[in-house]
Amino acid sequence: MAGKSASLLTQTQRTRIQNDFDDLTEDETRRDQQRIRDRLRSGILDFHLLADYPDRQFTVAFDDVPDDELRPALADSYIVIERIRELHGYDRDALIKEARIRTNDASETTAGVSSLDRLDLQTAAEIRRQTEADVEERFEAGRWDIRARRLGKLGALAFLPIALYLLYAVLPMPSLPASSLMGRLIGPLWILGFGGFFGWALIMTAKAVKYELLPTVEKLVNHPDKVVREVFEKLIKNPKETVRESWNEL
Repeated sequence: MAGKSASLLTQTQRTRIQNDFDDLTEDETRRDQQRIRDRLRSGILDFHLLADYPDRQFTVAFDDVPDDELRPALADSYIVIERIRELHGYDRDALIKEARIRTNDASETTAGVSSLDRLDLQTAAEIRRQTEADVEERFEAGRWDIRARRLGKLGALAFLPIALYLLYAVLPMPSLPASSLMGRLIGPLWILGFGGFFGWALIMTAKAVKYELLPTVEKLVNHPDKVVREVFEKLIKNPKETVRESWNEL
């Protein structure tokens, strides 16, 4: 495909690179390598003209190139660019920031380059911060988790004075009058305690049904053989490994 039109390398140069210049003398090898270096340098320096080239031209240029040819070619292009950057000691993050500036300028002044706005040009530090934020958001307690914890705490706080009251009642001490403040609060505290624990249990049960039971049932209905095989492998073929993993997850 590349040899049917003008390109970075001539067909002869491609063949000689593939053959590692075996069929040339030392002088001919140096001559061809110099010509390839010149074409490479000129090609790379032409990219400043192509950075804001219209999207349609890029689309049409590769319309007839199959994916199994274009994808490896793009991967190899990336390797070449990264090698040149590494050999010349340019910092990747600095180049990314410069590319982002040039991209923003081009997208504001050039028509037909909407793909520039979709480029994800992030430095390693920015990717790390984004990853940390995503992980934090993923494992951050949701609204219902917070509500469940609050209800559990409410139930525990309500039962604490009840436990002290019952302890006081069974000890050989003067009985606490039913008309006292504590005696009048026992009933509401029981309601709060049971209400808190009931709400906590209800939320946790709903979460277990949504995230554990329903996916398991769906998987069992859609792929029963796979589920049976997994259970067999975990509980029968590898019981020690299953117990060890369960212990580590506690």
